[in-house]
Amino acid sequence: MCRFNDDQTDVLGGTKNNGPQDRQILPQWLVPRHYDVWLAPDLETFKFDGTVAIALDVVADTFKAVLHSKNIVIHKAAISVGGSAKQEAVSIEFDTDLETVTFTFGELITAGSSAFLEIEFTGAHNDHLHGFYRSTYNDTEGNKKYLVVTQFESTDCRQAFPSYDEPGLKATFSVTLVVDRSLVALSNMNEISSVDFTNSAGKLVKSVTFAKTPVMSTYLVAFVVGDLEYISTVATPAAPADAQPITVRVFTVKGLIDQGEFALEVARRTHVFFSEYFNEAFPLPKSDLVAIPDFAAGAMENWGLVTYRNTALLVNKDSTLNSKKSVAYVVGHELAHQWFGNLVTMAWWNDLWLNEGFATFVGNLAVDYLFPEWDVWTGYITGALSGALGLDALRSSHPIDVPVRSAAEISQIFDAISYMKGSSVIRMLNNFLGGQIFMDGVRSYLQEFKYKNAVTADLWTHLAQSSGLDISSIMHSWTKDSGYPLISIESQAYKTEAKTLTVTLSQSRFLSGGELTGEEDTVTWWVPITVVSHLTGKAEASKHVLSEKVGTITFPYDDASNKFWKLNFGASGLYRVKYTDEQVAQIKNTLQNNLETFSVGDRILFLNDAYSLTNAGLGRINTVLDMINALAIGGESDYNVLIQISSTLYSISSISYLESQEVRDGINALGRRVFSPQAAALGFEYIEGEDYFVALKRGLAIGAAANFGDKQVIEELKSRFEKFISGDKSALHPELRVLTYRTVLANATVETAEHVFSSVLEIYKDEKTNASEKGGALRALGIINSLEHVDRLLNQIIWDQEVVRLQDFTTPLFSVGGDNPNATVVRPLLANWFKNNWEKYASRVSSPGRAGGGVFRLSFQYLIGEHVIADINSWVSGEGLDEAGVSKRIKEVEGFKRAVEQVVESIGTKTKLITRERDNLAAWTTANA
Repeated sequence: MCRFNDDQTDVLGGTKNNGPQDRQILPQWLVPRHYDVWLAPDLETFKFDGTVAIALDVVADTFKAVLHSKNIVIHKAAISVGGSAKQEAVSIEFDTDLETVTFTFGELITAGSSAFLEIEFTGAHNDHLHGFYRSTYNDTEGNKKYLVVTQFESTDCRQAFPSYDEPGLKATFSVTLVVDRSLVALSNMNEISSVDFTNSAGKLVKSVTFAKTPVMSTYLVAFVVGDLEYISTVATPAAPADAQPITVRVFTVKGLIDQGEFALEVARRTHVFFSEYFNEAFPLPKSDLVAIPDFAAGAMENWGLVTYRNTALLVNKDSTLNSKKSVAYVVGHELAHQWFGNLVTMAWWNDLWLNEGFATFVGNLAVDYLFPEWDVWTGYITGALSGALGLDALRSSHPIDVPVRSAAEISQIFDAISYMKGSSVIRMLNNFLGGQIFMDGVRSYLQEFKYKNAVTADLWTHLAQSSGLDISSIMHSWTKDSGYPLISIESQAYKTEAKTLTVTLSQSRFLSGGELTGEEDTVTWWVPITVVSHLTGKAEASKHVLSEKVGTITFPYDDASNKFWKLNFGASGLYRVKYTDEQVAQIKNTLQNNLETFSVGDRILFLNDAYSLTNAGLGRINTVLDMINALAIGGESDYNVLIQISSTLYSISSISYLESQEVRDGINALGRRVFSPQAAALGFEYIEGEDYFVALKRGLAIGAAANFGDKQVIEELKSRFEKFISGDKSALHPELRVLTYRTVLANATVETAEHVFSSVLEIYKDEKTNASEKGGALRALGIINSLEHVDRLLNQIIWDQEVVRLQDFTTPLFSVGGDNPNATVVRPLLANWFKNNWEKYASRVSSPGRAGGGVFRLSFQYLIGEHVIADINSWVSGEGLDEAGVSKRIKEVEGFKRAVEQVVESIGTKTKLITRERDNLAAWTTANA
């Protein structure tokens, strides 16, 4: 039996303790050992009949069995104890708030015995993307068809069958699915029998039984039933010694299977990599990857049956390089979970980061191993690390290891902190310890806890054993506290005879909103400091540790004419650096005259840090713009640095949407200064077999040049678009298509708006358009330079589920709020649209609290102004509603309160930033016009 509750735990059905970190968990009178699950899904009525028989250990005397159950009609329940006769439940009570069912029995269920609980029930295949839900698609002949699939993480197994739906209550599962004879039925394990028969309704069906699973958590159980086809291969790991061949299969609806070949090969090689990296054999005989037309997340790591959005698994000859990279990463991330998350599982949701952060890190590790030419870890800096630094700089951030009390709170921590900060902390620790020492600790951790549950401290214990360091103390602040440090250079002293430089450093919490108070700066982090200088070059960094508020580091140095030094080599650490004004001037000069002095990662972080310090009031916008200008003059051509430049200019442009036309023109001029020469040099034609980054850079440069108003590039893309939609597919290489859609929509006129909008919409609706391009086309529609079409998009198109799937509802909102050229009108319009349509949206989803955060964030996050914050607070509080309406609003918003806090704080920070820097921005753009 696994116990993980403590004195602060609130047991459902037991005595309540209202402490702030209480956990709502089931009473542990009965603990599951094994489930026999029988389900008969119906793809016509969208109902399913089911039975579940659960073998239980009785831990305490009780007359009751309390399980999780949601949206299930229970017909009867009976229990037998120690082989005695069955006794039927004398009462069945549901608690819809706690999502539980309580069965009360007439005779005592005695501690120390074994029990067998049998339940008969009926459920529904909803269209809400959670539980055992239905997904729709059109077959190759245009006929509407359905499949049914599960999505149980975090707490929706209870929608498929009554269960002890908590990660710590592991058990084994035997599954039987009764399905139409023509359909494919899949579950976690391999099929062991299939028996055809005619059911009571006269339908030809088959009963498909699967092998018993290993011990696992309920959220990892999975079923898929549909008219599917597949391709397969075999992975044959060389290690460990007991590794067995693994059958790897990719399933899709019929007509798409050729698009699964890339993912299949990636999965095969990834299985080999992880089996050898973890030195632990994959314990299942098969590994299935299934593309699902309707899917809320990117993918789900169900053990042996991983489910994906089409865009996360399928690519074809027209897919972009970034689409392939994304598929490779998602496959790697989900397969990492087969060991780290499935084999060893978090004890409770507060350790979600241990699952997701680790899978994010080793998912990238696998992709880097498979595709070293992609330079994954440099891209990581502009992606995951930048995302972590951004969100964790908010006062409304949360620790990696965050208290979670109830199911309603879990969805809020599936965010950049769990994934991106979690992985960045692990990456930092891996870099500091060294890959071998880190891997040794992970391997021993998996060996001790396989088929069990673990907590963060367990991983630290094993890393401590492999490294000889007190990892728990080292990592405490990184996981238990919000935020990360700003390292400031206080002074430096050069010793001529010793040829060393001693630098005094201080650390304080970095807040993007600035104005740090003493009460907010109580944490002292253990910070791994890496230093490079003109003596070490870009290859070797000296390692140091700052574990106090103020400390010193000393490293070799001399007084050469080309002298320099910098911290956080390659952006390996999760912190920002504030250099002295003299150093900043030297950095800008070096970037302009000899930018190769610094590594690519260092150049990225210089700019990223400079803009973030400006956000916090610790720098000036002039410094950021000067740095971009210096990079342009210096001839910056690295793809990842150009990504950072584009992102930074976008941020500055976004907060300037209410500024004068002259200011906005000045920002665009700087963008053209960087990207137009690149676009001109690279041209519009792609060469077969050309360098990976040359191909990526061409798309980036052309798209950015157009975005910043390069008329020549815009006209060329317009011309190519017309040829493309007229049937000349060679006019637009796949790498240029989505950016071209964006360009023609943003530059539409009154005369052309309907033409370009309807053309891109048709590309999106065309079943022949590959999944990633469809997503790009849908997102691009929000950029249309026409208020009439924005209105049509928001109030008609995205509500039509025959056109836009529920999973894609928010996709065009990204560009409506973030990219539409009429920002002064469209951004407030979008916020009002949200308020006017909230009730309509909430009625479409099963859990408005869980789903609402994304729609809310996209509708408000691009605005600035204190009046916007007041408007949000008014809406959140239910101002103007009656008492019942206020209560309902508060309950719904509770599910995404963290998103509300983060958006409000972000708007406040941006408002202060543009107010503070308005004159500097205007002066710079005038001087550099």
